[in-house]
Amino acid sequence: MTVTETSALQDLDARLVKPTHKGPTHVAGRTAFRGDILLTDAESPALTAAIAAAESGPGLSFLAGQLEKFSLLPVLVEAFNGALVAGGKYFIYVADVKRGDRYQIAFGEASIYVLPYDDVSVYNELIDFFYLDKTKLKKFDTAAKIDALADGAAKYDESFPKLTYEEGLARL
Repeated sequence: MTVTETSALQDLDARLVKPTHKGPTHVAGRTAFRGDILLTDAESPALTAAIAAAESGPGLSFLAGQLEKFSLLPVLVEAFNGALVAGGKYFIYVADVKRGDRYQIAFGEASIYVLPYDDVSVYNELIDFFYLDKTKLKKFDTAAKIDALADGAAKYDESFPKLTYEEGLARL
């Protein structure tokens, strides 16, 4: 039995490593994870500095993290095996995306916000991105911080240029 038994995180449980939080949050029906998520096996690349939240419905409602290479996006989507759904908010910082580039890549019904990664903290970047109050967040426990990020993501409605995966590859 795992603490993510009733959510979309359940199927990912074996891939969830180095957790600083794994379980329910302060929002009823929401479970969350903060740590690293392996993409295939123990030797595989991982989505590092990952923050994920799932509500009682299907799929993840929120996901953020860092990837080493843009070419790992399809591997990430496959690893999540249907957990990335329409309406979810997914923010992936990628090391080989050019500084200043921002776009959305559709994989099936899910849309992934792709952002450049340059040794930044995903958590700190998201706080700025969603215009959250850093001082207020410092007083929160990890579960409440994830709730604040997931709620900020849910309200986020900006759009970036929409590209296919192949068009994104061509921009590297």
